[in-house]
Amino acid sequence: MVKLIVLRVRCIKFTSLRYFSAKPKVVLSDTVFTSVSNNEIKYRHHPGVVIPRTPVFPQWAIKEIQSILKERQIVLKKIKENTKKLIHHLNKRHPPLEQHELLAKFQKVEERLNINNHDKKISIEDIDFCKDRKSRMILKQNIYNWQPIHFDKLTSLMYLVGRGVQNYAVLHKIFNEIKFRDTDFRPQTLFDFGSGVGTVMWAASEIWSKTLKEYFCVEVSEFMIELSERLAEAAEPKIKEVFHRQYFPISTNRTYDIVVSAYTLFELPGMESRINTILNLWAKTNNYLIIVEEGTNAGFKLVNEARDFILKYANSKRRQETQFAHVFSPCPHDLKCPRFATDNTPCNLSVLYHPLQFLGGRQHKSELYSYVVLKKSKRPENDEQWPRIVRAILKRSNHTICRMCTNSGELKEEIFTKYKHGKHMYRCARESEWGDRLPLHYEQQQENLEETETVTKTATENKNKEI
Repeated sequence: MVKLIVLRVRCIKFTSLRYFSAKPKVVLSDTVFTSVSNNEIKYRHHPGVVIPRTPVFPQWAIKEIQSILKERQIVLKKIKENTKKLIHHLNKRHPPLEQHELLAKFQKVEERLNINNHDKKISIEDIDFCKDRKSRMILKQNIYNWQPIHFDKLTSLMYLVGRGVQNYAVLHKIFNEIKFRDTDFRPQTLFDFGSGVGTVMWAASEIWSKTLKEYFCVEVSEFMIELSERLAEAAEPKIKEVFHRQYFPISTNRTYDIVVSAYTLFELPGMESRINTILNLWAKTNNYLIIVEEGTNAGFKLVNEARDFILKYANSKRRQETQFAHVFSPCPHDLKCPRFATDNTPCNLSVLYHPLQFLGGRQHKSELYSYVVLKKSKRPENDEQWPRIVRAILKRSNHTICRMCTNSGELKEEIFTKYKHGKHMYRCARESEWGDRLPLHYEQQQENLEETETVTKTATENKNKEI
């Protein structure tokens, strides 16, 4: 007698099982939505766009530079070649190593020297790097030999020719954003630390020509000051009271509406010197402190170092006197920068410029720069804190990809389409560029989701059959 077990399978289907998921929704600013709907503004002119796209270098400056080169009988071909070398050096520059970093680097050099040495261990103190070529090469590969740049007559001219246009374009764009967003700001005084040939003055005098009355410039190189004074005399519109000094003023009583440090922090001998300088500049600041450096990893680190220090210093609870600070630009927040937390690339922006044509520049070029604008006040309650586009926009068929830094201190990537975001949001995103702000905010949205679940139950029935 054999017993057979027969399995009966029953499938029970449950439908309409609902649950809720919180999902952020991108919403276009109400004022911008109304303006573009009523054709009051075009998409490419929405209020988040930072203009001008390509600042035009002043004609008076081009003529004066040509006159200076002609007077000094400078061969254009030669200065062009030397200028390329200087720019390459500036782009590859790093700040000086701190003491703890230097010790770690020396240890790496010692390890490299002892890789194939199985006999007596080589100590770095026993090596004569002047005579030992191999050891000297390993030392150069591991330890950056920082040196301050000595701006003599020729180097100052090279800097004017090679960096004048780019520096002007960057500062002009930063100043113009301040003017556009802070319409009530009427600066009368400007402090320029590391003023160089005076590009900060030229840009500021063009943006606020009616209100700026005094420029205080600190520059170590007497040859740079000489060039700056001559160019300031030829400036249009006329630059008013200009004072040049070779050293930082001792008195901290005087404050200025705008304080700028542009492409200067690399010249300081260490972190302690940089922090002291930033602290002194902040003490001189009445409204805006602007820090600008090369758009490299090294340049961004110096800008971010200054940003973090000022925010911690100004908002410290241990301070006896009340003081406030917030990031006006480019960050829409005062939190820790999320850039290095996600990858090892700098937070930088790009600006187009026209190279000097008499040196053979025919096509537009782009300049990468890192910067921060800190304002000496609380963040206004009506500040939109729109996201900043931090990478080049990817325009594809029927969709646009934007990588943004948001007011929550996060980097987000949004894919904009007409179907999902609507025509106005999609067109505003598509007409924006790297460095612009997108006039939007995120809303938490509860989204209903349905899921169909099938549960299979197995019932076992025993039936006895005799065969």
